[in-house]
Formats: sequence, C-alpha cells, structure tokens
Amino acid sequence: MAEKNKKLEILDIRDITKLNNTIFSKKTNHYLKKLLFNLRVIFRYNSTNLEDLIDLYYYIESLLNEDIDVTLDEIKLLIYRLTDTIVNIEEYDIHGETILTETIANLQQSLYMELERFKLALKSLEDQQWESIIDSQIMNTQIEFEILTKQLESKNINDIKLSIEKILQANYPYEYATYKSRKNYLDY
Repeated sequence: MAEKNKKLEILDIRDITKLNNTIFSKKTNHYLKKLLFNLRVIFRYNSTNLEDLIDLYYYIESLLNEDIDVTLDEIKLLIYRLTDTIVNIEEYDIHGETILTETIANLQQSLYMELERFKLALKSLEDQQWESIIDSQIMNTQIEFEILTKQLESKNINDIKLSIEKILQANYPYEYATYKSRKNYLDY
C-alpha cells in the first residue's frame, strides 16, 4: 500500500514546472503538470483512500521525467488509467474531485490528439508515399501557426487581438474562459 509522502503534500510547484516530456506537445505537458498540481491539492486536503491517486501521481511524474518511454501503447495505457480514475472517482470519497475530473478531461482530449499524431507518424514510417502526404496534412492542421505568421505582417492591433482570441478559444477553451471570468469579460 502506498503511503502519503511529504513530497506530495507540498504546494510549491517549482519542481512541477521544471518537468517536461519532449515527446508530448506543450498542451499535453501543460495538462500533465496541472494534474500533478491538482493531485497535490487533493493530497493536502484528504488523508484516506489516496493509494490509487498516489500511484497515478508517480506514474505521471515518471512520464514527465521521461523515465517511461512514450509509445503508442503507453499513451493508450495512460488514457485507460485516467478514464478508470474518472469512472471510479466516487469510490475514493475525497474532497475536491471536481478539479481532478476537469483536469483529467482536458488531458484526455489532448492525449487523444497525441494518439492520432503517433498513428500518423507510424503510418508515415511504413511508406515513403504516405510520408509526404501525412507531413503536408500535419502542417495544414497547425492553423494557429498560419494565423500567427500572418499577424507578424499585420499593423492593425484589433486584427492581432482577434486572431489571438481565436487561438485561445480553439486550443484552451477552459483556461481562456477562466481568464475572461477573472478579467470580468465573461460572455453570457
């Protein structure tokens, strides 16, 4: 049985912010770090039924430290573990489960994109003809890159703000809504 460790009780996030897995996208790394922080909050305010969550914490930390090789199967395993955590969240009987489920939902969305990216990369390695087609498709899906490069030439500040807002809404809907609500710009 895993026991609550003093390391897991602290809320200093400097050690979390230093973690990074070079295989994952910035978005996935962000949600993995956010999950670690939220798990620490859970550990701080709960003292029982934490064994599975502590195991999940160390697993996520190992992924971010690159102690575990990220493969297609490893991503599937991570998605399964996160789904299992959400499905069984009531059994843990913990306070603050909402912050955990919210973060896991965002992380899962990002992991499904990683899964598709891995599948495309594997497909491109199988055949030279597929490689050029898939590479061009991946380039075309990076809409935010195209928008940002167009804005480098723009002199109109309103166009730049509008483009940035579109990127934030498309890629970070929850974080952007939180930001807007804190700034009193929430759309009703």
